[in-house]
Amino acid sequence: MLIIGGGVAGLLAAHALADRFERVTIVERDHYRNPNDLALVPRRGVPQSRCVHLLMAAGAAAFEELIPGWSEQVGAHGAGPFDASADSLLHLSTGRLPRSKSGITAYVCSRALMESVLRRSLAKKTTVQVREGQKVVGLLAHAVDRRVTGIRTIGRQAVGEVELLADLIVDASGAGSTLPRWIGGLLKGSGSRLETTVINCRMQYASRWFTIDPDDAPDWRYLSVAPTEASGGRAAMMLRAENDRWGVVLLSSAGPPLPAEDDTFLKFTSNLGEGELRAALAFARPLSPIHRYAPTSNRMTHFHLLPAWPEGLVAIGDAVCTVDPYFGLGMTLSARGAALLRNCLDQQGDAFSASDFQNKLAGLNLAPWRLATGRDYDGQSLSGRAPLPSSFYDKAPAHSEIAHAVLAVQHLLRPAETLKEVAP
Repeated sequence: MLIIGGGVAGLLAAHALADRFERVTIVERDHYRNPNDLALVPRRGVPQSRCVHLLMAAGAAAFEELIPGWSEQVGAHGAGPFDASADSLLHLSTGRLPRSKSGITAYVCSRALMESVLRRSLAKKTTVQVREGQKVVGLLAHAVDRRVTGIRTIGRQAVGEVELLADLIVDASGAGSTLPRWIGGLLKGSGSRLETTVINCRMQYASRWFTIDPDDAPDWRYLSVAPTEASGGRAAMMLRAENDRWGVVLLSSAGPPLPAEDDTFLKFTSNLGEGELRAALAFARPLSPIHRYAPTSNRMTHFHLLPAWPEGLVAIGDAVCTVDPYFGLGMTLSARGAALLRNCLDQQGDAFSASDFQNKLAGLNLAPWRLATGRDYDGQSLSGRAPLPSSFYDKAPAHSEIAHAVLAVQHLLRPAETLKEVAP
């Protein structure tokens, strides 16, 4: 089988399928750094590698299912687990949540550490190989039934194209995937049309890495301050990753650019939360430049609605569903998608249906999509069917049980519909 893209989604897919195929080949357009290099240097072609990465509880469970023992590997670098409530300061727009043990376990680390752990684990699997510096430029398919049989690639130094054949192709190339264009070419004349829903969140981000001496570090691992009317829509997060590194992310609605200098970066944090972020930054030393990101969007490509989806091809991760990074669900969606793909292959065997998998993946992605957008797949507002009723946000700061229930929904551990079981 072939995997297009060697980012987190592609590496997870390789872990999921390494024991299910005689050969698994990852085709990555860029080149990896040495897996022992954990410097905070962005990897070419992966803009989000500059930013701290949060793995929600449901994602951590999927990682453990795919890679038993991965948590010990990230923990060895100081990126061990933390309790989403007891080890966090979470300021909702309605107030700060109480800190109490919830049993909801999450992880924070750099992109460099996460990819290093995933690649080291894959290196032990003899069925997996990686072709770096290879750009996928198209699909190969049967002319009659349109079944996908391979890909066309071209190397940075190569003169011509190379064809690679496989029983299954997995597109894990991320939000910039060209699969919609390729699918359009495959299905030309069939009457099928691929639809995409885009919900602009109009948020902009500024991200920076810091270090804090352990003796000066705060007693929390994760601080989040939601935007409020009083803060003018400003928000922020600070998360402890590996090796005493802390990632800070500033957020605001689209408007004047976010800070690019030391003094304005610190000034932005004034009056956010109860001053905890400003106090922590007083002991922090910058480790990286300030990286700014343009407004982001939520994007759903409706592969599952195509009546003539070509067999031999599946898509996972950001290539299918991209949500606002504020919610920290990117790696979780990729891990759950890879685990679902493995389970479908195990259950269906030779009768595996790529179309059926895309339908099931769409169902799996529906809850995080609704959390991030407050809308259904067609872009229509949930109105009275909002995933988290305002009454729960109102009561959560005063009730640990309700706070834990809200966090469980946000970490994709329980359906929002079950909140009615918790009396607000």
